[in-house]
Amino acid sequence: MLETLAERLDAFAEKTGRLLAITPLVLVLIQFTIVLMVYVFASGSIKLQESLSYINAVMFLGGAGYTLLHDDHVRVDVIYEKLSERRRALVNCLGCVFLLLPFLILLWVTAVPYALDSWSVMEGSVETGGIPLVYLLKSTMILFALTLSLQGFALFARSLVKYKDLAINPEAGP
Repeated sequence: MLETLAERLDAFAEKTGRLLAITPLVLVLIQFTIVLMVYVFASGSIKLQESLSYINAVMFLGGAGYTLLHDDHVRVDVIYEKLSERRRALVNCLGCVFLLLPFLILLWVTAVPYALDSWSVMEGSVETGGIPLVYLLKSTMILFALTLSLQGFALFARSLVKYKDLAINPEAGP
């Protein structure tokens, strides 16, 4: 059951990551448009400039689960790479419980009130003519917490199953 749930969460993270893969291109195109407007047409747009922050937030915070799925997060692999599959699974389980979980708890406890406060006043840009959706920008913190929580649970579940399977059948691992 844990393995099935982990597979579904992995599939969700994969789809999310593939969907967000377009955001760097959008970011570059908008930045190029801003540069053209400023240097060629001597014009500017605060909304376009602010949109870069929104796109950047969605790209990085929304892609956290995808990054964890593909093990592309920052890690010091001095010892981890030399460990057996069973010990790697144990390290991943312990890392989820003692490092990721406390971080996620702190993130949820701080991000939700932060975003809800912004939603309660429908916070807008401090710039005249800016994007009046700052509450959506702040909500990307919740997106970050959600994607990282789901994928962290999937990593924990997958690692726990692997650890137990290799404890029962040690020759099953490489």
